[in-house]
Amino acid sequence: MILVTGGLGFIGAYLGRELLRRGYDVVLLDIGGDESLIRDIKDRVNVVKGDVTAPAQFVEALRKYDVECIVHYAALLSNAAETNPQLAYEVNFNGLWNVFEAARIMGVKALIFASSIAAYGPNTPQTTREDVYTVPNTLYGVSKQLGEMLGLWFNSRYGIDFTALRYGTVVGPGRRDGGASAYCTLIIQKPAQGEPYVVDVAEDSAIPILYVKDAVDATVTAYEKIKGLKSRIYNLTSLSPSPKARELMDAVKRRIPSAEVTFKPDARVTAIVNSWPRDLDMSRARNELGWWPKYRSLDLLVGDFVNEVGQRPDMYRI
Repeated sequence: MILVTGGLGFIGAYLGRELLRRGYDVVLLDIGGDESLIRDIKDRVNVVKGDVTAPAQFVEALRKYDVECIVHYAALLSNAAETNPQLAYEVNFNGLWNVFEAARIMGVKALIFASSIAAYGPNTPQTTREDVYTVPNTLYGVSKQLGEMLGLWFNSRYGIDFTALRYGTVVGPGRRDGGASAYCTLIIQKPAQGEPYVVDVAEDSAIPILYVKDAVDATVTAYEKIKGLKSRIYNLTSLSPSPKARELMDAVKRRIPSAEVTFKPDARVTAIVNSWPRDLDMSRARNELGWWPKYRSLDLLVGDFVNEVGQRPDMYRI
């Protein structure tokens, strides 16, 4: 049984769907009750209301379902963490420790941590490798570095198989606002819904993008190879080089000529985005995981995204 924290959220819902497709039993644990993103699979997964800041509650979920692997997504994203740092500390730091400690107590065999490009700080190389040392300038990024270090410690101290996946900005149908990188999704999502969109970063802003279908494929691949992993921390992105916000807009307009997209940069959001790496080196993921993205063309990614919104407009509308 695989348990996904934040399982009713954007990536958690897609991962649940992919795990089912590959024959795994799934528990989706989430503090919220909105099941709109799993309406097509909710009869085939176990949905548990739970909070990673409540350790006894979390341990009980692991016990009840005899969980072998945890995939940890539950967290406040960058904008929310900067707005409410105390809550971010409770969820992203204390909650993180609770997840690892519960895994140890209950004998969970494996733990996959959703890290992020936010784990990198400013002044990184143009194309950033996993072994580059930087200090994040967001609380969200600091929590991602902590999760990686805790995972390596729990692995060496208690033998829990562990990997951390440094996702590029994950884009896809159904992602809501809440992070500084949300523009990468909304610039496609809103026109696909027939709505205008105002981009809150500069036209030349660019960050690594990971399509959600690639994200969950890489995550399951990492789980299936987790015992033999060497490095344990991996960059993941779909597109290289990373597209500028203007190039995203152009790709959307090629697909939806009537799209209304304008730019009104927010200085704070732009500063956060510009502090992250512009491109990610993926040679480690390719060599050790044997993984390469399927959606490595911008037009292919945008086309699939728009098709998904068109096929399931009620489920993905935001």
